[in-house]
Amino acid sequence: MIQDELFRETSLWFGNADKPLFGRLTTPIGEEARAGVLLSPPIGRESRQTRRALRSLAIYLAIDGYVSLRYDHYGTGDSSGSMDDEFDRAWLEGVDQGVTFLRSLGISSVSAVGIRMGATIVGAAASRFELGLSSFVMWDPCESGRSYLRELNALGALRQDVNTNALGVPTKMLEYSLSAEASERLNQFARSEPTLSSVAERTLIIVRDDRAVSRKFRDHWNSEQVEWATNSEQGPMLEAQLPNTVPPTSTIAQIRSFLTAPPSLSTGYSQPIATLDAIVSKDPVTIPVRESLVELGAARMFGVIAEPVSEARGPLLVMVNGVGEDHVGPARLWVELSRRWAGLGLRCIRFDLRELGESPWLPGQPDRPILDKTRAQDVGDAIRAVNSNAPSKSVLIGFCNGAQLALEVALELKNRGVAAINPQLGTGVFLNVDRLDKSDQESTRSFAQRIEKGLQRYPWIDKIFRPISNRVLSSKLGGSLVFGALRLTSPCPPRIRSKLVKNETETLLLLSSEDLSPLRNVPVLGSVLRRRLASSEHFRIEIVPGLDHAFLSVVGRERAIAILDQHVVQTYANDVAQSNSNHTAVDGP
Repeated sequence: MIQDELFRETSLWFGNADKPLFGRLTTPIGEEARAGVLLSPPIGRESRQTRRALRSLAIYLAIDGYVSLRYDHYGTGDSSGSMDDEFDRAWLEGVDQGVTFLRSLGISSVSAVGIRMGATIVGAAASRFELGLSSFVMWDPCESGRSYLRELNALGALRQDVNTNALGVPTKMLEYSLSAEASERLNQFARSEPTLSSVAERTLIIVRDDRAVSRKFRDHWNSEQVEWATNSEQGPMLEAQLPNTVPPTSTIAQIRSFLTAPPSLSTGYSQPIATLDAIVSKDPVTIPVRESLVELGAARMFGVIAEPVSEARGPLLVMVNGVGEDHVGPARLWVELSRRWAGLGLRCIRFDLRELGESPWLPGQPDRPILDKTRAQDVGDAIRAVNSNAPSKSVLIGFCNGAQLALEVALELKNRGVAAINPQLGTGVFLNVDRLDKSDQESTRSFAQRIEKGLQRYPWIDKIFRPISNRVLSSKLGGSLVFGALRLTSPCPPRIRSKLVKNETETLLLLSSEDLSPLRNVPVLGSVLRRRLASSEHFRIEIVPGLDHAFLSVVGRERAIAILDQHVVQTYANDVAQSNSNHTAVDGP
């Protein structure tokens, strides 16, 4: 495995002050570099799927002596703006700003690598700006914004769900859904293809071996300066759920070889003084929002603090991710909500657990088990790093197994509040665990221990039960039946609920009907299950119409977000308003 002593990674803001872009600069350890490389990521869900691949490429290039800048396009990831803004022009400017930033370090030769829409964006920018790229790699490029939009809509059509019929209103099943105006902007993006001579001295185009490339696209890029290659690694990387994506090692090696092939001498370059703070929102009706790039705890976990430029009041809001997400959140939810709530006077933090997202990680480093108990420790460490004097004065907000982590930490720290969207409390605690007694969930370990004690008392049952249970759990059908049976009990065990209520932790559970017991309408048993779904003081449960467990239903997701936002504003932002009114009364005119 490569060592982190061989490269440096620095988080920073760059570009125009009114439209700051988030970037990660990866550099060699020494004071010399052979060249610079701009890494242009995809947009939407694909940006999360490809983060590790681009990060791996940046690390390998640093070892080879190259300085690279990975960044988020305007309106995506951690960069300012949204897809409802004029993102098309800002995307092109972002490429030019990235190239300019690399050259400002004293690097004369700059190349670019773009993946999916990231390649399309660089190509379009080359038609408008004199980028002067030495080399350009188009990694599985989208032929235009229209072609990307077509793929996105086709994916949504494949995911149509029974929730659509139950709602009685049309809905899309997409993590990133675009408004009509944004769709039209994207539809018109990069309709005219760039002139080859304006892009780069040499170009490598890598396409999928399982998808056809249009004749028009291939004819346009057919030139002596253009190399073509195919790969079979895109599907396993883009179409699997994290953390099950397969790293495209062969493709990374191919790109690395292409970029480093031209002979070049190392020359001195300057390490920038990283800009760690930026004003990312200046809404006229709210407080301007500043975001700070931070490292949390001894593990130096990556985090972004969003807060009002004036003094923040109220509890700290902590966005908790599971292993299938990064600090940006599903559908960019953590970015948008933290900026909204910071604009109301609250302080928010979104961060990556160890070895995920932008937290310290090395290519080839193994992931921890999904339900490893140290993940909850990561959350606690992050809270203490920001709220060292009063870690309990915080509110945890999580989705899926991130919601599960949030509930676990809230039980330990007795937090002011917790909001959990589709927590994996029934079936989830058993998934991806070889043995129940090694789960990080105390309730699961307790359940496993009771079973083990019973089997020890009756060895003859153990001999029959254990082989059968192993075979059932290892089969797809059997596992589904067992986990389905576990779901019959409750989306939130009574023991967890009673502890949260006792601690006066303001709890909000937002649940999909997919996660509820189908027996809740059965006499006697149904009445017990329905009572467990009833709200009470300090504990509110909302079954959101149209919400699916994967958070893909646009209508269901919007309803869940609206409930969550209202809950935070009424429960915690009012603290800010009350505090401000008290200060006004004390200070007086």
